[in-house]
Amino acid sequence: MHTTTPSATHLQETLGRVFGQFAKMIARRQATDPQAMSRTDYSLLGILEHCPHEAGIRISALATAVGHDLSTISRRVSHLEGQDLLERAPDPSDGRAFTVCLSPAGRTALRDERIARTGLLGAILVDWPATDLAELDRLLTRLSDDLAADAEAAHRPSSPSTIARTAS
Repeated sequence: MHTTTPSATHLQETLGRVFGQFAKMIARRQATDPQAMSRTDYSLLGILEHCPHEAGIRISALATAVGHDLSTISRRVSHLEGQDLLERAPDPSDGRAFTVCLSPAGRTALRDERIARTGLLGAILVDWPATDLAELDRLLTRLSDDLAADAEAAHRPSSPSTIARTAS
């Protein structure tokens, strides 16, 4: 069910402003710090940090996880590999394909970027009460989980019974 109440509309607009302001904060960091990572590189390294497979993840799966096309992610992977932040290896299940995983330098760079970004956000939230921060974290985590579940459901093939119901 889609909700289009005034409060849902306001929330959507507020989230748009928050995401826009956060993106501007990261862009200011990139403009002043040559070591700052792009949002895409930070996302890629973050996904690889949580990769459940010891051998890494295929570049196609990485592109899907980030929501970018394969050619864009292939270029970013090559760039990150050139900086020794990623390691590429033949896919053990298909020798024609490759997987990538974080290198030790990649883990360090990701940790350093996370510390820098946390510092920027921490400076803004310094006067917020701990209870407000905990509530914001709880609600944003819930929203993130729901958005991820929605994205996963959108990628699942429809069952024949669902197709038959929607066709009638």
